[in-house]
Amino acid sequence: MNKRSKMISGLLAASVMGSVLAVYGQEIVPGDFSGTPSVFLWRRAAKVAPRRFTSAATTTVPKSRRIESARSVRQQYIVLAKAKPRRKRSDVVDPNDRRLADFKRLPRDQASRLFAGVGEYYMDRDDFDHAIDFFRESVSLDDKNTNGKLGLSEALALKGNDVLIRDGIPVAKPFFEEALKYNDKNAPAYFGLAEAYSEQNMRKEAIENYEAAIKNDPDLTEIYTPLGILYFQERQTPRAKELLTKALATSSANTDPQLQYFIGLIRYNEKDYTKAIEAFRKSYSIDPKYAEAYYQAGETLSQLNKNQEAVAEYTKAIELKPNFFDPWLGLGSAQFELNNYPEAIKAYKEAVRIDNRSIEAYTNLGDANRLGGNFNDAEAAYTLATTFIEQDPKFNKTEAADTYVKISYVIAKQCEISSKKGIPCRWDNAVRALEKAVAITGSNVDRANLGWAYYNAGRTDMYIRNDPNGAKVKLEKAKDNLERSVFEDSNFVEAPLLNLAITLTDLGDTDGAINALKRVLAKKPNWVFALNELGIAYRKQNNFKEAASYFRRAVSSDGKYVVGYYNLAETEFRAGNLGEAKKAYQKVRQLNRPDLAAKLELLTGGAIKKG
Repeated sequence: MNKRSKMISGLLAASVMGSVLAVYGQEIVPGDFSGTPSVFLWRRAAKVAPRRFTSAATTTVPKSRRIESARSVRQQYIVLAKAKPRRKRSDVVDPNDRRLADFKRLPRDQASRLFAGVGEYYMDRDDFDHAIDFFRESVSLDDKNTNGKLGLSEALALKGNDVLIRDGIPVAKPFFEEALKYNDKNAPAYFGLAEAYSEQNMRKEAIENYEAAIKNDPDLTEIYTPLGILYFQERQTPRAKELLTKALATSSANTDPQLQYFIGLIRYNEKDYTKAIEAFRKSYSIDPKYAEAYYQAGETLSQLNKNQEAVAEYTKAIELKPNFFDPWLGLGSAQFELNNYPEAIKAYKEAVRIDNRSIEAYTNLGDANRLGGNFNDAEAAYTLATTFIEQDPKFNKTEAADTYVKISYVIAKQCEISSKKGIPCRWDNAVRALEKAVAITGSNVDRANLGWAYYNAGRTDMYIRNDPNGAKVKLEKAKDNLERSVFEDSNFVEAPLLNLAITLTDLGDTDGAINALKRVLAKKPNWVFALNELGIAYRKQNNFKEAASYFRRAVSSDGKYVVGYYNLAETEFRAGNLGEAKKAYQKVRQLNRPDLAAKLELLTGGAIKKG
């Protein structure tokens, strides 16, 4: 067993990483473990914003709102038609007119006009059933009676809208289709068909019919909102914005929560979060039970980094719709950003309960557990995420690789805990996860981490499993991956170079290790881990003078770096400098590491403790 493994008391943690470096800027992220450090790389950072998304559910128009929209358009048309008829009308005839009793004696064209007049009588009273009957009779008597045809078309369309509101699309649709046979410019008929197509999620056809309705009756401004929403759902945002902005100028602006909601979505997509939150709050002030508006308000506040306020909005959405997946995910993310990991975990667990195939929810749950120190639970969540990632060939490859990388990381973090209990670390599992990441991306960051995992797996074979042959194979693989990442990408060279150096040391190539560590120190001259490892490499060559000089530099850079003091004490003792060894030994004791102090006492036969 070499001196480094003695230094760490034979702990399994000898093979665990000591710090994590963020690739960009090489920021040192807290996470020290016991023992010799190896370095793990984050492609971004240890903590990144949770994965967010807007599901289709938040842009779906509920049936109740479509019915309300249909009612509004119908009412607007009736009011407009009474104020200014949309067609040429026949003269109104009272249904008690004596001519009706003897209409068969009249010429057919006169009888037709008579029946059309009765139809108008009933139209004035919104009695569409009777109006249809009389207009239909009028057309049957004289199919050239244009007024009768137009009246029948209008009556059918308005009756269809009544049926649409009351009985639904299957019953209503035939009324609209028949209405257009008699008048191909009938705006209420086009609107009714648009509603029918919208209900069937046939958006293209719905848009065509809404547009036809507006073209034939530009005064039907109540159509702006449902048509604008459809364009938004079809991701034709400019047209959606144009129509919904027009709708804001109508009376609906203060009565239609759906209008305000979709205006908010447009503002949100434009990153105009201040106006977006105004619209969402206006929406739920009109309809206090509009859960989606509360949810989207939470999303907007999160974008403004007002996560505490966002928590309140998400919570209200959940109170209104307990099984609404999106606000549970949003609530978890807001708590995550507030570093309130226990509450984030609770929310994400509810999210996966509702949708147990959500990659986003499992990934976020893994992140919250990882940063909350629950590494076993983090691994379980990440593993479930990868199960569904592997079933989705369209899933983002970089994010998929990130999840495998995180699995390897939390395995390493578990190793720190397991080693204290004498439980072997599962480095082979970490290797497999990173091999998948490399296969996906071919990234040198992932390859560097694969080398890191092979290095630690090799040390486990060497010192725990007593398998020198297996250890050598893994250390060689570590060397290959680390060398490739170093030579192909100079952006993050220090971390893999350090890992390469300690790998070369274990392979017996101390000259190679020294050269690699000097390259590291040329970029990071005060990095204590690199200074310490360079000291170890020189000590393996029995060059105690050089070794001691680097250990001294390490403890000068970090006066609490107990491992450096331990190595300095051992090196000075082996060099015959008992006085210097005792000084370093006293620092080990002062830093409250009785385990390392005891090993020095054993190593020196008690000499270091005397005097």
